[in-house]
Formats: sequence, structure tokens, C-alpha cells
Amino acid sequence: MNGPAFIWLSLFAILTVLAFTRPAYGISLYMLSYFAAPMLWWWGKLSIGGFRWNLLSSLILAAAAIAGGFVNPSKGGYAAESKKVKFMCWMMVGIAVNATFVHFVFAPNRSYSAICYELLVKYVVLFFLMIIATRSVKDFRIVLLSILLGASYIGYEVTFNNRGKIRKNRLEGVGAPGASQANELASLMVTILPLTGVFLLSDRWREKIITVPIGGLLVNVILLCNSRGAFLSCIGSAAVFLVVTPAKQRKAAIGIVMLGSLGTWMLMGDTRIVDRFMTIFASEEDRDDSAAGRIDYWKAGLKVIGEHPMGTGGKGFNKIYGPPAIRAITNKDFDSRSVHNGYICEACEWGIQGGLMRLAFIFTAMSLMFETSRQCSRRNDAMGSVLGAAFISGTVAFLITSFFGDYVDNEWGYWVGALSVAYGRFYLDKSPTPADATPSPFELSAVRPSYAPFGPGYNLPLRPGLPR
Repeated sequence: MNGPAFIWLSLFAILTVLAFTRPAYGISLYMLSYFAAPMLWWWGKLSIGGFRWNLLSSLILAAAAIAGGFVNPSKGGYAAESKKVKFMCWMMVGIAVNATFVHFVFAPNRSYSAICYELLVKYVVLFFLMIIATRSVKDFRIVLLSILLGASYIGYEVTFNNRGKIRKNRLEGVGAPGASQANELASLMVTILPLTGVFLLSDRWREKIITVPIGGLLVNVILLCNSRGAFLSCIGSAAVFLVVTPAKQRKAAIGIVMLGSLGTWMLMGDTRIVDRFMTIFASEEDRDDSAAGRIDYWKAGLKVIGEHPMGTGGKGFNKIYGPPAIRAITNKDFDSRSVHNGYICEACEWGIQGGLMRLAFIFTAMSLMFETSRQCSRRNDAMGSVLGAAFISGTVAFLITSFFGDYVDNEWGYWVGALSVAYGRFYLDKSPTPADATPSPFELSAVRPSYAPFGPGYNLPLRPGLPR
């Protein structure tokens, strides 16, 4: 066994033990098995890569979360926000029930559909496990940092160890499960990227030191992926970040965007990246084959939706109804082809009703983020306020990339939903305490304030530097 594999196994063992003392570490364990999946890296492919570590980490997370006791995700907060959390949870249940119905009733080939169906159910369960395991502000920070550190591992391997291969000017063959191709990996990274800037406002210097280089690593991966959808999402995400950040914190938001823009400009040394970016604005006559073909696939997807509005099951477009529909439009033969649009794909696979539930879930999460950010701003919690804007910004980036690829049902979309629930639970002001008397949930304090940010029973004296 080589050194990296031994270190990975040691971390896996340590996080497993910690998960049963604090369930949030079970999420850290899951992120370890996701971002550093042994089967995808040279150090684990032959030695330990044959075992299903991601499944094992999911089971450990479930056991740790259940052992810690049930948590009501809509407990606490204003009634409106609690209703939003309940609605999101019911949408998740609805998505799973609808997929079950479509899979067993409308899917023409259940063996094709089963792969997507099983992943969807797994992600729905993961959504609830993340909610149950995240029980305090400290847990929330642990989860955020676990995601950032996991993403930074991929950035480190790509940037310093030259992992992956550049094929057709794009980074391929490196990443995480469901994100090993350039466009998928770029979608994952642009969703996470806005969170790196938030920790610049942290009152802990260690977090500032850690997250600044993480931002650079993620930007470098995005540039190497050379995905036009990701480039557009970065522009849209930055604009949304500035717009939704409350006025009190907008100067800080502008500074974060300027720092990110400067870092991106310094990393854009490859003219091929710039050339590909400029093709976004090409005229119809100059549009390359991949962009022109994508529009034909969208037309084919809409045709399939019109013929099968209740859905066709997983891979229903890619494997069964899509190829003949594309052939009728382009006169080209395909054995299997993606529709290259997450929203059309969702409706093709799980029906118009499944697509609407997915969008309702995502936009409700964004609404919860927006309301919580505004409340943080009113009580002068700068980091909490900007954090909400960053979540919205990352979600918008995810939605834009999903417009150009079948990513709207990928698991990082479920992470965003679960994190928005935790953000709403722990950052909402739960009493009419005056704004000037309400400290930030990130602020270190020897005694918890009277408004009980974690709900009843948490107003206990704590040692400085060790918040619950």
C-alpha cells in the first residue's frame, strides 16, 4: 500500500470515530469518499479502489445521524421560513415518489432507468441525512469547510501534480463521481466557488488563510475545464452576488468579486481558453458544431416531452427516445445521446411534474437564503449576510451550467438544498432581540445570547473559542 492510500484510510477511520461523537463529521467522511474517491486516483485505483467506499461512508453517516437522535428541520425560525423548509422537504419526498411511479409505470426499459432512479433515491436520502446531521453553527462550519477542502484536493492534484489529461483543450479524466468530465467538473466547482470568498469575512484568521488559496485552486480547475457554460455561469453568478448582497455589506461583496476577478485574470495565460470563451458571443454563422448540435438536441428533447409528458424513466432520452428524435432533425445516427440541458432532461426522464417539483425545490431554497441573508444584515451580521448571497450566487451558477448540460439532478444540487435549510435554521433571528444586541453566530463568545440561536436548551456557558 502506498503512502496516500494509507493517509486516506487513516482519515477515513478517524472521521468514522468522530461521526459518532458529532454527526456532522459523518458528512465530512462522505465528502472525503466523494472528492477523493480512491477508484478515481492513481494511489487508490489498484490498492483500495475496488471497494464501495462512498456507499460505506453513506451508511456510516446514516448510522451516526440516527444515533444522534431525530432533528426536525423546520423547528425554530419565523413561521414563513419554517413553512419553506417543510415545503422543500415535501418536494424532496414528492420527487422520490414521482420517480418511483415513473420508473415502474412509464419507463420502457427498467434496466436503463434503474441506474438514474437509484441515484435519485440515494440523493434524496442524503439530503435528509445532511439536515439531520447538521445540528449547530459549528456543525454548519464543519460541513462547509469539508466541502471546500474536498474540492481543493482536486484543485491541488490538477494544479501541482498535473493530474488529468488535456483533450481538445479541456481537462478530462479527473474529478469526482458524477463529475469526472470537463463540463460536469466545472459545474461542481462553480457551484462551490462563491463560498471561498465568504470566509474572508471570518473572525478566524485560520479560515481566511485556508480559503484564499482554495479559491485560486478552484478557479484554475474551472479555467482548465474550458467550459463555456461554466464561464457564463461565473459572470452571472458574480452579478447576482453583487445584486442580492444587502446594501450594508455590498462594499465587502465588491471587494470579494474584484479579488476573484484579479485572480482569474492572472490565471488566464492560455489563449485557447480565451478563444473558446469568445465563441460564446459568436454569430449563428460562426457557431461551432457542438453549440449548433446542442440546439438540435434541445429540439429533440422537447419533442420527446410532447410525446411522453409523464416521463420515460432514467436514460429514457439518452438510450431510447432521443436517438430517433435527433435523427429526424439532423439526419445523423446516434446509439445514445444526451439532451445537453438539465431542465429538458429532467422533464424527459421524470415527467413535466418531476421537473416542476425540482424547480420549486431549488427556488424555494433560494428564497430561504435571501430572507435569511436580509435578516442577518438587519442585525449587522456581515458574514452571515454575505453567506446567504454566496449560496444564491452558487445556486445561480449551478442553474446556468444545468442549462447547457444534464446537471440539474446531480448531487451537488441536493447539497445546496440541505445547506440552505441549515443556514435558515441557524442564522434566522428567533426572537425580537434588538439588532444591536444580537451578535453574529460566527462570533466567539463565552456565554450564548438569550435568543438561543440553536433553539431551546442551548443557552449554556461555553468556553471561549469553542461554540456549539
